[in-house]
Amino acid sequence: MRHFVLLVVISAAISGGCSRDRRYPFTGQVLAVRAERQEITVKHEDVRGFMPAMTMPFRVKDAAQLASVRPGDLITATLVVQDTVAHLEQVAKTGTAPLPADMPKAPLGSMIAPGAEVPGAEFTDQDGHERRLSDWRGKTIAVTFVYTRCPLPDFCPLMDRHFAAVQRAVRTATDLADRVHLLSVSFDPDFDTPAVLKRHAERAGANPASWSYLTGQREGLDKFAAAFGVTILREEGKMDEIIHNLRTAVIDRNGRLVTVLNGNDWQPEQLIAELRAADAGR
Repeated sequence: MRHFVLLVVISAAISGGCSRDRRYPFTGQVLAVRAERQEITVKHEDVRGFMPAMTMPFRVKDAAQLASVRPGDLITATLVVQDTVAHLEQVAKTGTAPLPADMPKAPLGSMIAPGAEVPGAEFTDQDGHERRLSDWRGKTIAVTFVYTRCPLPDFCPLMDRHFAAVQRAVRTATDLADRVHLLSVSFDPDFDTPAVLKRHAERAGANPASWSYLTGQREGLDKFAAAFGVTILREEGKMDEIIHNLRTAVIDRNGRLVTVLNGNDWQPEQLIAELRAADAGR
């Protein structure tokens, strides 16, 4: 079973609306504690019936439980998954263990600044067609990075939901319709084949005329992602293990970077405003 390591920012504010909670026993080792975000990063075991072993940050519902949690602690907890958010409850320390000493180092990447031309890249879209970033020259582009097997609703699935909302808004906006294109780039090309992406795109509600899912060669994808500050790490000899963050970029009609939205804290309205400003020639 492949292990994915996903380092992204969780914005899992607990919703007060109606939602069916799914609860799963959870076991792992704490690698980092961010009390100010009410968050711990855990290298966890398989969550049976929900997700494979991964390393990722989780929001803890009760901030008081973080007071006694330290990196290296072995814990048990309950993973609670709702429709759009997830968090840990009943966090309990069961022991300690040495922290992993073999985390991969980040490769040197070239992050471009706003106003710089975005480097060219080659992709394959969900229909199996070879594409280049320049194919969308003349349109304002929003690009984000996902993988289709991401299980937690406030990670990659949230990016899909946000893009779906943006797509709906763009279609009805007279100043943006036919002038904006959305790109969701997978960083898991071994699994996310064009056929897989096509099924995923259909479930997400992506209209290929305005929203494309892309894959490609791993090296090219990583280089393209690095231009926007996306870090994708793969440990030598364990290429199935991935560490990444979330970034969503806006590119203007001339192929120049306008801005980058970090993590998953942004809202569709914010991206729409950035697209509108970029299209107007900001």
